Amino acid sequence: MSALAQAVAFFEACDDAVLLHELSAVVARRTKRFVAQAMARGGEDAIPAPAPEPPPASPASEREARRLVERTRDFGDLQALARAIGRRTETLEIAASAEFPAGARIEVPSRVAFPPPDEWVAGTVAATGTMLRVELDDGKGWEGPPSLARRERTP
Repeated sequence: MSALAQAVAFFEACDDAVLLHELSAVVARRTKRFVAQAMARGGEDAIPAPAPEPPPASPASEREARRLVERTRDFGDLQALARAIGRRTETLEIAASAEFPAGARIEVPSRVAFPPPDEWVAGTVAATGTMLRVELDDGKGWEGPPSLARRERTP
């Protein structure tokens, strides 16, 4: 059983949206480096194709899956990991958005970050989906993933 297949299995079952967003940022940084190196070697034709979808496997531990994202030297494998992380993130964000219909009062972190900062601000959901648009009480707007939102706490 390959480490890639096990990591993909972990991400396909992961319910930790913050972890998935954090690892998406790691993948994005690593992808920029891989693409820059490939372009320097031979242009767009030098960029490798994604690895094929691995066969089903038992999931890796979070630590093993994270380590593979952070350390893989194979760009095709990194792309396969990115697909698994992205698909699961989208699924979780769609499910989270169902909890926050337009007009709902919610709290969101003052800025979009993973993990979220400690400062929270209140507002009203203006639009929902894989990204929320929120009209904050201070008149500003906020846009970010529903997984960062929570129901407004009453004092």
